[in-house]
Amino acid sequence: MGINGWRSIPLYYAIVEELERRGGSAKDIDIYRALRDKYDLSFSEFLKELMKLEMHGVIRVEVLKENLRNVELIAKP
Repeated sequence: MGINGWRSIPLYYAIVEELERRGGSAKDIDIYRALRDKYDLSFSEFLKELMKLEMHGVIRVEVLKENLRNVELIAKP
């Protein structure tokens, strides 16, 4: 996290930016690895944020196999 625990940009926006940077589609673990150090982020917190984005119709998450998901950007928040 940023100074005093505040993030400079919201996590959901950072996920969307990372997906855009990767051409709109990426494995969940790759997105997590790109953001975890910048955001002091646990994997469970990351998965909760993905779920929120999916519920709002921003991304689509497809389970490829156990513990591996593909995340696809379908709309900007």
